[in-house]
Order: sequence, then structure tokens, then C-alpha cells
Amino acid sequence: MTSTSSAPDGGGARDDGLRALLDGFSECGATPGGGVTRLCGSPADGRARDLFARSVREAGAELRTDAVGNQFGIFRLTGTPGAPLVMMGSHLDSQVRAGRFDGTLGVAAALRVGAALRAEARAGAAFAADFCAVNWTNEEGARFRPSLIGSGAYAGRHAAADALDIRDDDGISLGDALAGIGHRGGDPAPPLPACYLELHVEQGTVLEAAGAVIGLVARNWGAIKIDAAFCGEQAHTGPCPMDLRRDALLAAAYAIADVRTIAEGWPGRVHTSVGRILVAPNSANVVPARVELSVEIRSADDAILGAAGARADAALRDAAARARVDLAVIARTERPIRHLTESVRDLVALVAEEAGYPALSLDTVAGHDALSLLGRCPTGLVFVPSVGGIAHNEAEATTDHDVQAGFAVMLGAARRLCRAGGVPKAAMRGDAR
Repeated sequence: MTSTSSAPDGGGARDDGLRALLDGFSECGATPGGGVTRLCGSPADGRARDLFARSVREAGAELRTDAVGNQFGIFRLTGTPGAPLVMMGSHLDSQVRAGRFDGTLGVAAALRVGAALRAEARAGAAFAADFCAVNWTNEEGARFRPSLIGSGAYAGRHAAADALDIRDDDGISLGDALAGIGHRGGDPAPPLPACYLELHVEQGTVLEAAGAVIGLVARNWGAIKIDAAFCGEQAHTGPCPMDLRRDALLAAAYAIADVRTIAEGWPGRVHTSVGRILVAPNSANVVPARVELSVEIRSADDAILGAAGARADAALRDAAARARVDLAVIARTERPIRHLTESVRDLVALVAEEAGYPALSLDTVAGHDALSLLGRCPTGLVFVPSVGGIAHNEAEATTDHDVQAGFAVMLGAARRLCRAGGVPKAAMRGDAR
């Protein structure tokens, strides 16, 4: 049962159980530096999923786990079979030595919103839609690539069988990893919701700099992601003449430097990175025969993104030629720049205003599960500030005030949506409060 009271400032509700739930999730994969390492399909992920399942059952909701491990907590509010569904959630998997809030805040808030709405329904409140809290599988892409696997499969962007066959760097499939922790699942996923909302920490400094508490995400930056391999020839680092070496790591070094230079062509408008590298055989006395790396290009301008992506392709080819090695592009994906649903954003803005929380429209540079559902149903993404903009880092933090503000706004928006059958414009009417 939820426990809510008036917030110390602002007009929104406060949930004293939210912090306890966040702390519980943070114990799953806790690191000495105060963060978490909770890779998808790991034992720590399994413990977090167990806590999700327990929270759903304790709230009297229905638990479903689909074929790719997505967890759904369905809170029946209407008593009507086939009622529309309002969905809210995020992910519990993390990067290595990551923060406690990334993804987890959205999942915990969704669970507590569901519990609060179910308590209201039991007390006699009338609703026209049911509510669903969701934990999406492998949002991060830290162990299994690409990212957004679970939400993408749910939204029909790729087949479940293909997702389950994706393998990590040790050759373990996603399906086997989920089965190993008891969370592969076989339940039917709920139908696409009438509306999807996701709460997330900003992972930037825009809100903090503006003194805003609620971020209304208007659009996402586009991204090009390239997994490539340089293939040279293994040799002894001592006697092998320099002019005969086909050094795959040298090619990677050229590429890494050149990819970084691409961002300098459009200061502030392009972000580039090489965040992953695998060297084989990875011995101090052996010229590397094969190196895999992962390249990312991001921008909020389609034309610039295309031009920067072409430069990245050329940089990889040029690096291979300079080092006299072969290049293999393993995968190349593009995430388009898209706008989130305006009516959902307007609804969240209204709720934030009623609660007295300053709100600001902004972009998301990072990818989120909400982007998988965009175009499949009305979709909203809501940010709360990140202290210092720190993300994917054990030092990641969001204040309790801002956590509670985010919860209050999401509860208010979900309540309105569930009273209005999940229709955002109808949810803005006064009778949907």
C-alpha cells in the first residue's frame, strides 16, 4: 500500500516508500564507490528483477514476464476486461560502475504510482484505464548490443527470437543469460498502451543551470552507431620488422583520434565517441591481429548527422589503409531525430504547473526506451535534474526534492490519463484531475 503526504514545497504528492524502493534496488549490484554494476542477465539484475516482481505482487497487481524478459506489473483499476492501458517505466540494467538513478528511478516511480492508483481505486475512485509499470530488458546495451532491446522487441522493431540470440563478448546469448537468472519469461506481453510515460534523470546540466525541476523532452538527438573490426596479422613484437607489421591496434588508434576530430568540425552540435575496444590476442609480446571497437556519432541536425556519419565511415576506411589491415563493419545502425508527442508534453506541463514545479522544454541527447514506443502510441519523456550533470558514473545523484517532484508529476499525469481512458488531450480537462 502506498504512503503519500503533502510535499514540503510544491503542490504535488510525496511518497515515503519511493526512497526505500530505490535503496532496495541500489543494493542489487552495489559497488564500493556508491554506484551499481547491474549488467543485463547478471545475478545482480536477477535480484533487482526479483524485487520488481515482489513489489508488483505486494501491491496486488498482476505480473507478466514476456519472452525477452520485459517485466510488466498490471494494476487493475477499472474492473473492465480489455480496458485501455496507461504504461510507465524504464530499465533496471546498468553500465559498469554506474549510478543508482539511471533507469531505476523510472521503474521505482512507476511501481509506486501503480500502488497509489490501485489504493485510490480500492477507496472508490473511478478510472477508465488500467495502469502498467514496466522494467525493460537491456536498455543500456552494456553487455548485449544494441541498446533498447526489450522495448524494441515489444514495439515490434525487431523479432523476439533475434533479440534472444544476441550474444555478449563471451558468446553467451541473451536468452541463456535471462534463463540463467530465472527471468526469460513466456507470458504474453500486454497490448500497446493508450499512452506511455517515462521518468528519467536528465544526465545533463540544462535543468540545473536553468533552475527548473521538471524537464519536458521535446525531441531526441539522432545517433549513428558503428561496430567495426580491424583485421591484421599476429606477429612477434620483437623480431617482426616494422615495415611488415599489419597492426590492427594501430588502425584502431588512428580511427579513435580521427573520430574525435569529427566533433571539432561542428562544436557543440556533434558528439562523438569510441567507448568500447576489444584487442586480440591482447598480449604485450604480440602484434594485435584483431581489434573491435564501437563508434558513436550524435547530433540534433539531420544534415549534420549524415555528414558526420560519412566522415566516420571514411575515418575507419582510412585508418585501415594506413595500417595495412582489413576493415569489417559488423553493424551500423541509425536512430532518427524525432519529436515526442506534443499532447503528452502539454499534459505533463499542466500537471507540473499545478504542482508548482518549474518546467522547461529540452532535448534528450541520450537514448531511452521511450524512443522505442514513439510512433506506436502517444509517448512522453520527463526529466528531473542530475547534480552536476554526472551520468554513467558512481557519483551520479539527484536530490530527494527532485525525486519527489518527479514522482508527484508522474502520479498526477497518470491519474489524469487513467481517468480519461489514456487519451492525453482528454486528460487535460478539469474533470480528469
